[in-house]
Amino acid sequence: MAGTLERMIARGTTRVRSYAQVDVDCKLEKFDAVVAAKEKFAGQADVQIMTFPQAGILREKGTIDYLEASLKSGAEVIGGIDPCSLDRDPKGHLDVVFGLAEKYQVEVDIHLHEPGHLGVFSTDLVLDRTRALGMQGKVTMSHAYELGSISESMSRRIIDDFAELDIAMATVAPPDRGQLSLVELMEAGVRVGLGEDGQRDYWSPYGNCDMLDRTWQLAFTNNFRRDDLIELSLAVATIGGASIMSHDVARPSGVADRPGLAVGDRADLLLLLLVDGETPTSAVMDHSTDRTVLHAGVVVADQLTLVGR
Repeated sequence: MAGTLERMIARGTTRVRSYAQVDVDCKLEKFDAVVAAKEKFAGQADVQIMTFPQAGILREKGTIDYLEASLKSGAEVIGGIDPCSLDRDPKGHLDVVFGLAEKYQVEVDIHLHEPGHLGVFSTDLVLDRTRALGMQGKVTMSHAYELGSISESMSRRIIDDFAELDIAMATVAPPDRGQLSLVELMEAGVRVGLGEDGQRDYWSPYGNCDMLDRTWQLAFTNNFRRDDLIELSLAVATIGGASIMSHDVARPSGVADRPGLAVGDRADLLLLLLVDGETPTSAVMDHSTDRTVLHAGVVVADQLTLVGR
């Protein structure tokens, strides 16, 4: 985890929500590794730790105890995953997730891979709990590959519900499999951020810890060609993701909205010195390695190497 975080910082990422797998097999071992990495690079990046039941919550006795232990040890977000298809008890699964979120006053992040109508069913259960518990602005849906695969009216209804309840979305720029429209989500005011799940792990050989590369992927998989749409991808990768971690960040809204820098803003910057272009589209297309990274106003990396290490 420390090596991955170091590589991410060197390439310009200074705000991270990291999944930390917790289960009866690994117990808190992986969670503790994420905590150690967070502490090691505390001056170079802000890391928000999500305790994550990768193997499910109800399938193995004792998982809930480890989730609770991680929350007592400082996890800031509790995750859930495929409530219907993994645990086969969506009510029980979400009761645990939202119950612990309420008890420890943390946010919720649901990892959803379920297809079509099944994914919508799980999403509606999340919407119901968000509304009933008054957790507007404290819930994120991650992946949710197929929520846009059923019908245009269903997609519109889900987007409107997300906007009403301030439910955020996190994407990893997957191939087009029927996901909700990125443009429509942004125009509705939904907070959307870009993640880097899959760093050459069990699921995927792709991923190099470079968010600029992943931004290119987001534009490519959405078949964006115009400058304003490529800039939209850049907004999702930067201020969009930051707005999920911090509600103080001004979220982009729509294709034309590009919140910029102002006096008093926190100085978290990635400076790109481009040879062949000086536009945001050039930055995404060329993803130059000539970079200087600032975190809270301090240079923390230069030329893909951390400063002072």
